[in-house]
This record gives sequence, C-alpha cells and structure tokens, in this order.
Amino acid sequence: MGEKEISRILITGGNGFIGSHLAEKLLARGDTVSLLDLKFSANTRFLDCEKIRGDIRDYQTVREAVDGKDAVINLAAVSRVAWGQQDPFNCWLTNQVGTINVLEASNKAESNPVLLEASSREVYGEPLYLPVNEGHPKRPKSVYGLTKLCAERACLSYSSSSGLDPSVNHVIMRFSNVYGSERDLPERVIPKFMNKALRGEDITLYGGEQILDFTFIDDTISGIVKLVSSSLEGDGSMFGEDFHFVTGRGVSVSELARMIVDLVGSRSKIIHGAANSFEVRKFVGDLTKARKVLGYEAKTRLEDGLKRLSERMVPIIIAK
Repeated sequence: MGEKEISRILITGGNGFIGSHLAEKLLARGDTVSLLDLKFSANTRFLDCEKIRGDIRDYQTVREAVDGKDAVINLAAVSRVAWGQQDPFNCWLTNQVGTINVLEASNKAESNPVLLEASSREVYGEPLYLPVNEGHPKRPKSVYGLTKLCAERACLSYSSSSGLDPSVNHVIMRFSNVYGSERDLPERVIPKFMNKALRGEDITLYGGEQILDFTFIDDTISGIVKLVSSSLEGDGSMFGEDFHFVTGRGVSVSELARMIVDLVGSRSKIIHGAANSFEVRKFVGDLTKARKVLGYEAKTRLEDGLKRLSERMVPIIIAK
C-alpha cells in the first residue's frame, strides 16, 4: 500500500460546532483543509488552515472557494428549527440557495469535487415507524425540515441521474441532535440544559415527552470522515446514497433533563411548559446502512457523552 494521497477539502460552515471538529480531524490525518464561514471565532483559533470569510448565499464567493477542491462538505446552514420558523426567508436563502450555489460551483469546477451534503432527521417529520431508516417517507413539518429536503432534491437535480453532464457526485448525511462540545450553540437542548444545571437554574421543558436520538460529536465526525474516505478512494458506489449518523437509541427530553441534573448534582428544578407545534415529537434512527456500508458505529453512550460535555463546560461556567 502506498501513502494516502492528500485531499483538498472545503468545509462550508467551517467555524461551526461540527465543522470545526471535523476540520481538526481531517487536518490531523493530513488533508489540506479550507474553511468558509461568515466569521471565525475561538472554535477555529488554533487551526492552521485556509479560512475564507464569506457568505454561502453569494455565488461568486462560493465559486472561488470550491475551485480546485477534491471534496466539499456543505455544513453551512440556518441550523436550528426555531430559527427557521422565526425567519423563513433567511432559512430558505441559506439552506436552499446556499446549497444550489455549492452545486453550481462544484459543477463548474475543473477538479470535479465530491459533495457531502449535510441534512437532518427533520426531513422525515413525524415518523410512521421506528427506528427510521433512510427509505422512510419524507414529510417535514418545519420550515427548516422543508429547506433541508429541498436541498437534498437539489443535489439530485445536479446528479448524473438527472442526465446532467458534467454532473455533481454527491452523498447525503443525515444528523440527529449532535452534542458534546462547548462549541455547540448555547440555545440547543443539551448545552442549554447543561448550562442551567451547572448554574443551578430551573430548566423549562417545552413538552418534555419528545423522544429523540442524541449523537455524540466524536461519533458524528467519525462517520463523516469514513464517508470522505469512501467517496474519494472508492469506486463511486457511494454517489447518490444517503446515510444516517445516529445511535439507534431514543431518550425522552424529560429523561435527558433528569440525567443532566443528577449527573452534575444540581439543585435545578425541572418545569414543564407547552410543546412547540413545529417540533417533531419522536425520532429514533436506524444506523444499519451506515454500519454495513461504512463501518460506522455510535460508540459513545449518552451518559458518557454528557459526562464529557460537563467536564468541558465547567471551566467555562467558572470563568464567567
């Protein structure tokens, strides 16, 4: 076996929670990484790579960033369901038009990059059965879920199956409630609960009966890296496929809150409020396909992942 060829990889949304951790992993294995984002923060302060400050909604910026790349991992998005409901226009511009910009730029690039498109469990809406596999009907109920499903369809429209020549080789990645780092958005359910528990503040549940599949960041990153390798070094059988990076375990939001409070020995009270109408009530993902094709495994139990997150967040809480 010869040495692994160095790949040139662009990560859009590269300063974000998933993007910054992914960049670290790809750089550590020797890839050449470029990041595209609106701004750069402490998340990527110590990353020695190209950082392009720009907007995925601007085609020319995307065109220049994609040029010469072997793979593009499109993580740039309005990434919270609630934000999509509050500002549908920006959600559509970023998630849909942004994806089309990436597709068009990839189509025009002489390097013919592979596109790994980040999607979400939200494309399924309320599931008809559990666990949800990749073939489950797509019936999103939120603005965010709709934009993600349309972005997936846009990828198909640029693929060889649409008769396009040249086409864009793509793979869809569907994530589910990724957590596990202080770089996560503080508004998300796990970091929000953890922050309140560490401070001893009351935790309000909007419903609480929701059952969700929480995936530790290291497991999500391992899945993406396996997919990058298979897409760049394989026989092309990945192209047009979709994969879940999930755990296959469902935990209620009420149970999650109790686990966090007990873990950190908090005095926080758990208060039950009314559920949001746009939230999916139940999702447990099926990882069979990702396991069989990619060798993906979700190795981190929720209990262990929460403990690791608390250890990362405690110094930050103390510093404030």
